[in-house]
Amino acid sequence: MFPVSLIVCISWVVGGICQTDQDWTALNGSVNGRLHVTTPLALPCYSSYNGKPVVVDADSCALIRANYTDNEFRAESPSGYLNLQDEMCLSDPDDQCILDNSVSPAGQPSPGSSCNQGSVPSRRIEVEEVSDIISAFAFAKTHAVPLVIKNSGHDFLTRNSQKGSLALWVHKLRGMEFHADFALEGCAGNITAGRAVTVATGVSTGEVIEFASEHNSTFVGGYSPTIAASGGWVLGGGHSVLSPAFGLGVDRVAQFKIVTPDGVLRVVNPYQHPDLFWALRGGGGGTFGVVLEATHRVEKSAPVAVANIQLPSNITTETAIEWIALMARESLSWGTQGWGGHAAGLYLTHMNPLVSNLTEAEVSMSNATSFALAVGGTSVVEVLPDFLSVWNKYVLPGATHTSGTVRMVSPRLAPRKLFENAEGIQSIVEFISSIQDLGFDPRKFYCPVGTPFVADNASSHEARDVARGQTSVNSAWYDALWFLSTGMSVSWNASYAERLLNMTAFTNVTLLVEDLTGEAGGGYTNEANIFTQNWRESWWGDNYPRLLEVKQKYDPDRLLKCWKCVGFEDSDISSERFRCQGKLQGDIDGVLP
Repeated sequence: MFPVSLIVCISWVVGGICQTDQDWTALNGSVNGRLHVTTPLALPCYSSYNGKPVVVDADSCALIRANYTDNEFRAESPSGYLNLQDEMCLSDPDDQCILDNSVSPAGQPSPGSSCNQGSVPSRRIEVEEVSDIISAFAFAKTHAVPLVIKNSGHDFLTRNSQKGSLALWVHKLRGMEFHADFALEGCAGNITAGRAVTVATGVSTGEVIEFASEHNSTFVGGYSPTIAASGGWVLGGGHSVLSPAFGLGVDRVAQFKIVTPDGVLRVVNPYQHPDLFWALRGGGGGTFGVVLEATHRVEKSAPVAVANIQLPSNITTETAIEWIALMARESLSWGTQGWGGHAAGLYLTHMNPLVSNLTEAEVSMSNATSFALAVGGTSVVEVLPDFLSVWNKYVLPGATHTSGTVRMVSPRLAPRKLFENAEGIQSIVEFISSIQDLGFDPRKFYCPVGTPFVADNASSHEARDVARGQTSVNSAWYDALWFLSTGMSVSWNASYAERLLNMTAFTNVTLLVEDLTGEAGGGYTNEANIFTQNWRESWWGDNYPRLLEVKQKYDPDRLLKCWKCVGFEDSDISSERFRCQGKLQGDIDGVLP
């Protein structure tokens, strides 16, 4: 990384407008020296950058290779993204700066290979103050510079990176505060939201879970410690293993502080800017403004039941399908009891904050336990004292080295009605069987079970009814049981033909699962196939027109535009700005209906 004063280029042209060195110097002054050139994470390992010779930094390269799949290492780097599709230009295999992730430590680049910028933003502002954001919006409006918002780098859909853009890196916005009874700001009277934590946008989920536990509380968050709790996770919906009992992240957020693209700092809650509050509760990150902090309601700490059931890795595909069918038959009962977690082809890991009796938990999981033991697997059902204990034992060990790959997912909300009778369950089994012809291995099946307020008790029913009309997520969330997921990985050095073949097959599976779930199903804007064709309807349903109105109100100049975010237009697919996704989208659409 080198300071702005050493930028070699004379100007940068975007949209026909030239930005001179003087323009960038002026911006750097307005943000107190926090403007930087951004280079790809793996650059220190290369001897050529964008076709020009550079010196290999052996020490930095060794550090990067050793930590190439380390989530925290990537989250703390301004050019680090957990999914490599955010770094590479998907439609141009020559435009990337990637290391061989099939070995550990990551492989050295071959002699003569060049590190190219890919989709990594050209520059960034390391945001520490509100004025940094206001200056960036003003600069973007004057100079037609694309803006993106980057936090921890967890994005699957390439929205937190963009070729030729200026990134607002908000990961340095820190701070947490506990409230025994949070008072909403700017409201007439004393309106409170109960027990809550206010979390700055750069704080990770792992930090919030530990902070909440210190205050005898449970934070309902994502399943990775490096997810930014007040970032894109909550803005897109925010599912959790605790959601069947306590709801989505958007159901639990009480207030935001945000700088909107018109340059205004706003406190947003049900009583101040309620239209924007609704949009932020599910409309997705990177499009309505830069969130500084969010206040989340938390639960009082209590014991949590856990079921961790494992099948042998050498089971047949037929056995895996039998296991999936069993989980489908049991899931409605589990959900109404409050269980949520992960259902997979080789395991089940579920948590339940509403069950604290070990015998009751064992009875709930008895059929799954019997199946696993019969095929040589294992079953552990236990009750731990609080969710932090569950987190430390079951989440952290497997959630630290999951990055540094091209990994795409395409989950679909499966309506409860599919699980209410034998015909519906059989349709799920037939779907799993049918996609084997496309190369899918049922043993690699994975399904998050984190849909909101499934639990069958009065408080959950009331919460679900209230939330249904007050958030902007697809309403299918509130009638679903499974989050039926398909996934795909692409080799780091795949050719364009290989990428097209894999992503076309992947998109075909997306269409098949849409057929399975029908109009009652829906997608999730945070975890979706970036080549989804009917993305507006899939991710937001009937809410999209209203979301677009809110977008146009607070961002009339469209300063924030990202791939298939609210406000993205069909014509953008073929634009130069989105060429790293557009060519693949066009070629996929040319093959599929």
